[in-house]
Amino acid sequence: MFNRDPQKAEARAAQRAERRASREAQRDAQREAREALREWRADHPAETQLKQAAFMHPWATSECGITTFGPIAGGRAEFFNADAHKGWTATRLVAGVATLGVSAAATGRKNKGAAAVNVTFGNGNVQSWNVKPDRTELAAANRYVTAFNALAAQLAAEQK
Repeated sequence: MFNRDPQKAEARAAQRAERRASREAQRDAQREAREALREWRADHPAETQLKQAAFMHPWATSECGITTFGPIAGGRAEFFNADAHKGWTATRLVAGVATLGVSAAATGRKNKGAAAVNVTFGNGNVQSWNVKPDRTELAAANRYVTAFNALAAQLAAEQK
């Protein structure tokens, strides 16, 4: 009833074996790349700190000292904080008093001041990101800049 062509069956089996071998080679290559990155990060702990600081932010993260904007080696980062904080404005205070606190609780405090992270990469590319004037955001920006500068200094020392 079902006449199978043995040559076609062998060809399909060979194709499956070839695809399986290709997938295994890709998995091995990915495993080796992850292990190499793990070893590199063990020697460069500032990159792990940089990645943790940029976790929930649009800031550049690196892999083996290279970001999408350029290399970290030879770069520097600055944290510009012009009294960024959250504060009550007169309008929001008056609205809160007039509505017995209901409006104030709903609207909250207003962002005041300015904060930014300015990064110059090793290839001369400059990138700037605004930072929300929130205590956790400001702390993360400070950690990011510290880790970036530490990693840039370590990579520059290794190149010499």
